[in-house]
Amino acid sequence: MADVFIDLWGVLTDSRRMTPAYRQSAAELLWSRHGGSIEGWSRAHDVALAWYEDHMARPETWAAGTWVEVVNRADSENVLRMFREVGAPPPPDPLAFSKALDLEVMSAIDSAFPDARPAVHALRKAGHRVFVSTNATEANARGALTGAKLLAEVTDVITGEGQNAGKTSEAYWRGLVPRLKAIPDRSFVVDDRPEYLKAAGLVGFRCLLMDREGKHPAPTVPAYVSATLRHLAGLPQYVQDAVRAARARA
Repeated sequence: MADVFIDLWGVLTDSRRMTPAYRQSAAELLWSRHGGSIEGWSRAHDVALAWYEDHMARPETWAAGTWVEVVNRADSENVLRMFREVGAPPPPDPLAFSKALDLEVMSAIDSAFPDARPAVHALRKAGHRVFVSTNATEANARGALTGAKLLAEVTDVITGEGQNAGKTSEAYWRGLVPRLKAIPDRSFVVDDRPEYLKAAGLVGFRCLLMDREGKHPAPTVPAYVSATLRHLAGLPQYVQDAVRAARARA
């Protein structure tokens, strides 16, 4: 049997469904508990998110500490900016507030791609271990997976927070080998971002590129990618065929 590491956003869950639903649900929740207006909290969310995305895209941001330190500071500041924008008293622990908000809101939103649950079910039924491997925080990942009705279906969840490393880092993937007793050349990593697969490939994992929208024509696919998938429906059979082929060569 094999270990299969499947990315969260872009492979199992659709951020294009989550983003507007999260914005609305979070605004309604914050209005109900902290006053103001739903529109005001929506605008505050947008202002804070614009800062967050710009901040996290800067290389100097990531040079200022470990993965966990950088993300925790940014998540705390994101909350403080929202509250300042609406003129409400900030929570005493903005980081804990951020984690709780993500977990609560995302747990009520189903952003799963239609092929996600059937693929995970088929892989588990075949005896494979299925891990979600994401660059997200624990609250983000577990909230999204709860909403998608996938948390109880997977073997475990691997996050940037848990690894204290981003997915573009070899350290993220190397840390999984002793922790999970994983054998890289008998394991599969599925992701929609080639830069994440590159780090996994350097550690010896077999890399599958999810290309739902056909953005990566064959001539542009990196050499470390073993195959390209257009949907998850074909993943269980691909893994099963690869396992059989490996047994035949043994």
